[in-house]
Amino acid sequence: MNLIEQCYASGLGELVDTIEGREEGGSVSHLYCSGFEDRVCTTEDGRTLTFIAMAMDLALPKNDNSGFQNLVLGMDNVTGEVQEVVETAKAAGRRFIITFRRYLAEDLSFPSERYRMTLLSRDYEDDIAKLTAGFYDLLNTNGLRTILTTTLAPGLKYT
Repeated sequence: MNLIEQCYASGLGELVDTIEGREEGGSVSHLYCSGFEDRVCTTEDGRTLTFIAMAMDLALPKNDNSGFQNLVLGMDNVTGEVQEVVETAKAAGRRFIITFRRYLAEDLSFPSERYRMTLLSRDYEDDIAKLTAGFYDLLNTNGLRTILTTTLAPGLKYT
């Protein structure tokens, strides 16, 4: 059992949720994490990034095959920074890509979970930015994957 599974099963340990937002083709990443203290984390591609702490709440995508797998984020927007970044990308007509990573506070060297999604809708109410992101190319993700059939894996017909 890996560390994240132990954390989910026991309730021990602290989860750190991070968000990296970037407009498609852009070189500047906007980095935020949940909690009260900034975190320095290493991403899956070896970059070491400092995530700025902010109040945030999220609803992870359902783990099914419905095709409606959306990540819903509620982020603190008191300074208006989130709205400014998102609206600048939308005004330029570019996709805004959100990468969600979940770390264990005990191990910030590699994310335990990761989702890369495209911003679908946004709503700003009072001091909260509500962002909804979804998988952009859900239908074309089988590209170079091996598809298991009963010929290739005969044990499948007994499940």
